[in-house]
Amino acid sequence: MALQKDRSTKLLILVAVAAVVLIINQWQIMAISDLTGGSGGSSKGTKLNVKLSGDVVQDAIKAVVPTGTPLYGAELGVSFDDPVNSLSILAKLDRQVPTNTLTEAEKARFINVGTKISCEFCCGAPSVIDSSGRDLCGCSHAASFKGLSKYLVKNHPDEWTDDEILLELTKWKALYYPKNMVEKAVAALENGLELTPAVLNDRDLLKKISKGDTTSIGDLPSMVGGC
Repeated sequence: MALQKDRSTKLLILVAVAAVVLIINQWQIMAISDLTGGSGGSSKGTKLNVKLSGDVVQDAIKAVVPTGTPLYGAELGVSFDDPVNSLSILAKLDRQVPTNTLTEAEKARFINVGTKISCEFCCGAPSVIDSSGRDLCGCSHAASFKGLSKYLVKNHPDEWTDDEILLELTKWKALYYPKNMVEKAVAALENGLELTPAVLNDRDLLKKISKGDTTSIGDLPSMVGGC
């Protein structure tokens, strides 16, 4: 009888310990989710959400650098947690969806998005394409921006607006150039600016801020013609 009681007591202790471990695990999962929720993989929007904590660098990192799987991640096999392989997959889309296969409406959207983002940290082109839709940058980062935007306007035209697509490309840009993009985000937050694609893709953001010219931040650079 005593032995059975002892076993029952041990079982109750084990159940209690397991319950405590489960609660701790759930708390940790919730905490991690909260920390990385700013530009999470399964969300859309037109700007990055920021949770201010007083540590502007950490706030910028959490807001700008995405984690998890984007809404199109499963169908394309890409993840924010695997930027190297995802870059290769997205860049291939640029070749798999030639620009001349887009309808007039799709091409107009492609141009509207592509002329607002560049690979300024590795090339001098003002944007990845010009106002006619022709390539201005041949790097793989630019190809991934073009590939994903063409894929979304062709395959999910009613699910994604142009502004939402641009924000999505900006998230990938933050993964490709994390140090540079966080630096821009920190400067923006310190000057009370929202983390919109227009702000984060402003090539002259840091120069404008250093000169005190924050009113023109987000203005698009002049587009050039063919290459």
